[in-house]
Amino acid sequence: MQGVPPFFKEIFKLLPNALLDLISWREMLSEITILSNRLLTNNGASEVRQDASKILNPEIELVENLNLGKLEIAHGEIILYLYFVQIMKGNKIFLDFRPKYFSGADTKVLWCPSSLWAQMDQHFLMGIRKVYKGYYHNNDTLFTEGMLESGLIRKEWEENKKIEVIDVFKKHFSNGRNEKIAFDIEIFKNSFAEIFKNLVKNKIMLDKNFLYLGIMLITIYITLNQIGGTYDVSAIFKKVESA
Repeated sequence: MQGVPPFFKEIFKLLPNALLDLISWREMLSEITILSNRLLTNNGASEVRQDASKILNPEIELVENLNLGKLEIAHGEIILYLYFVQIMKGNKIFLDFRPKYFSGADTKVLWCPSSLWAQMDQHFLMGIRKVYKGYYHNNDTLFTEGMLESGLIRKEWEENKKIEVIDVFKKHFSNGRNEKIAFDIEIFKNSFAEIFKNLVKNKIMLDKNFLYLGIMLITIYITLNQIGGTYDVSAIFKKVESA
């Protein structure tokens, strides 16, 4: 991956090799070129900041410059809220949740996002929203609808094949519906590897939307892993829904 910015090299180190069998390299490199240009030029970032400011709660303050302050578990909860609120209510979305873009300030988090942003396909995004809603509300029908809409299972498959793929994805949530979970980066890597192996087995191809989502997930794990502690993910998700 010669010529690729260091950020993407860091991210790809955390992704399983099976990714190479799931996504077109031509599409991936094309998209990385677009994202790299946004990183270098800040193209479109101001518009995305304006969109983001409309969905944030008072605990998150968008700032132009950042003096890094220590991030505690309470700040991690706010950052996780930010991840979910972008997925559930956002349009154009900032992708990079690494710690250097956040600062703890008493009961608030100061956020100075990088210019790495993307706009997910709306059909895919609606599917991912249903996956999250279905999981955290223990609604298997909604979860399955979300998997179908986001292209992770196929309508024409036999039922046992659908169940196999759905179960692999549910394991990725680490029982976060019922208990607090730790965002352990090694557990995340192993979980992603199992998902990718299953997708390869079932000949599911991924597109740029999964690249966006993967960047968000990896970087949120990097940050919460660094902060440490455990998180009531279900409660945070439902807080986003009720906002």
